[in-house]
Amino acid sequence: MRLGFHISISKGFRYVPERALSLGCDTFQMFSGNPRGWKKKLISTEDVEGFKEGVIKHKLHPVIVHSSYLPRINSVNKDLRKRSIASLITEIKRAEVLSANYFIIHFTPKQEEIELFKDGLSQLHSEYTKILLENTASSRFKVMGEVLKHLPSIGLCLDTAHSFESGYDLRDENAVRDMFSEIQDFIGIERLKCIHLNDSKTQLGSKIDRHWHIGKGYIGEKGFLNLLSYPGILSLPGIMETPVTSECGNAENMKQMRHLSNMAKAL
Repeated sequence: MRLGFHISISKGFRYVPERALSLGCDTFQMFSGNPRGWKKKLISTEDVEGFKEGVIKHKLHPVIVHSSYLPRINSVNKDLRKRSIASLITEIKRAEVLSANYFIIHFTPKQEEIELFKDGLSQLHSEYTKILLENTASSRFKVMGEVLKHLPSIGLCLDTAHSFESGYDLRDENAVRDMFSEIQDFIGIERLKCIHLNDSKTQLGSKIDRHWHIGKGYIGEKGFLNLLSYPGILSLPGIMETPVTSECGNAENMKQMRHLSNMAKAL
């Protein structure tokens, strides 16, 4: 399994590949600009060239860009919705400039906002960068399928912490099989392109999004082994969005995840 972290873009994209390499990454995820602001700085030609050279030099792939925090394409506020769609179009264009393979958007709508969200997604396109929809701590894959069945070009990103927090018990082998069966029935397992590997600091079904260190949260090592042992999962890129604390950092999380992926491979 190709493993990586979400990497800071501080001081420029050209520094991202070296940062990823220093953490032992095979792949990585980043933002395309300030994730908490609407305006994005122009990306210089030199920055793009330096970034691409580093990606090729260190054999980092796939390159994954995550959407910023502010857009709400399912908002009933027409002005916010319009601004959100325009913002995501800009972010996707920036991802294309950086030759990103995937662009990830959270599945955020409430049931009554599904049509607004679907309409917003239908306005997002890219010939090079594939758009992925990520499950959240309160979403179900069956409901996500209601949107994705109308948008066949959009893929899926599965977040382990969000899955657990929304009620999928990864600690139970049968529950893991049932989860993937749901994905197959309502979305199509072939559309799963990326895994966000995060343990959960909150309990099963909490609907509260709190990432934690691999194997040290409520999912635990057993949960990750169940997931990684499912056919085809080890062929997907795995991105960790784990916190850095005094008790555990990136190095420990990478070591643990490589250990678990090797164990799953041997099963």
